[in-house]
Amino acid sequence: MILEAFFLLGAIHGFILALILSQKKVNRLPNKLLALLMIVFSIDLGMAAFHSFGLHTAYPDFIGIDYPITLLYGPLLYLYVKTMKDGCSTIKRYDYLHFVPFIILLIYMIPFYTGTSTAKLAFITSPQELSHTFGFGFINHLKVLHGLTYAGCLIFMLLSYRKKLKDSFSSIEKVNLNWLQNFVIASIVLAAIAGGIHFTNFSNTTLMGLGESVYSNITLLSVTIFVYGIGYMGLYQAEVFTESKPAENSNHTPQEQYQKSGLTQEEAERYAKEIRKVMEEQKLYQDSDLKLADLAKEFSISSHNLTEILNQYMGQNFYDFVNHYRVKEVKQKLKDPGSKNKTLLALALDAGFNSKSSFNSVFKKQTGMTPSQFRKNHSIPG
Repeated sequence: MILEAFFLLGAIHGFILALILSQKKVNRLPNKLLALLMIVFSIDLGMAAFHSFGLHTAYPDFIGIDYPITLLYGPLLYLYVKTMKDGCSTIKRYDYLHFVPFIILLIYMIPFYTGTSTAKLAFITSPQELSHTFGFGFINHLKVLHGLTYAGCLIFMLLSYRKKLKDSFSSIEKVNLNWLQNFVIASIVLAAIAGGIHFTNFSNTTLMGLGESVYSNITLLSVTIFVYGIGYMGLYQAEVFTESKPAENSNHTPQEQYQKSGLTQEEAERYAKEIRKVMEEQKLYQDSDLKLADLAKEFSISSHNLTEILNQYMGQNFYDFVNHYRVKEVKQKLKDPGSKNKTLLALALDAGFNSKSSFNSVFKKQTGMTPSQFRKNHSIPG
């Protein structure tokens, strides 16, 4: 009864979370997609409770309605990341193609749904017999492959998203979606474990999440943790990009991407010189929230042109460019007797870093040693 109650409360909780997400004022489209994911999850979990409480015997017509919806998990999560990454306010027409497998399976299931109540109840008592009739065993294999494919695509897109962040932000800890990447990796591990149990105990595994099995319980518990985690993290996710910029997301080479920018080499080199001078003199890098748009506004040029100058003429993205000055300042302070009693964190925050972890990571990447090692190697006598 504990597991049954957990599934029921989880389903109710999921609907509440969906309602909250749908009302969020920031990240409107991503949060609506996340709300849909919560609803799909709640239906899945609610059906688990439905079967666990034995309600299928009284209401057999509901058997199997949750079977196709697992094909919505991957597309909805994929589109959530995509809309976050591109700052979209609407879904593109071709994005609806992601839902084709779900629609196909839904249509394929019509004969089962329109079948007799006796036939549906027989599926629970003799699942192997009907699974051969409808090919559910083969479909389950395709569903596993479908989920793993989307997991791989999500990892790739998150890496692409991180690259885009480094072209626009000097601090990315609050917007990097590392939490989602970790969830996706964890889901792959859990899927592998559950899949191993499924395939090694195929003859004893209930196919449509009906009844009790180690496979179905592990899957549902894993999905519960996974989706709830994403839902709650999504509630606090800051808005990142507010509009799509196709030119920055094209597959063209840097030369092709910037050739129509209207910026001459002479102008770009002049801007590069001015940018370095201002960063040194005004110490703009000390602003931990400094963005590409802020620096572009300082020089009255477009963000696109500034990205071109940084990438093509200075050989850096915005993130590395700004953090180079932050690391440089910390190194100077560590050699300064007047900063001897200051902690590393204090020096990092003064230079513009907003967390100890990002400071340590960037510092080691640029110097080849940790801040502590650098301080020890350049310790001031006395």
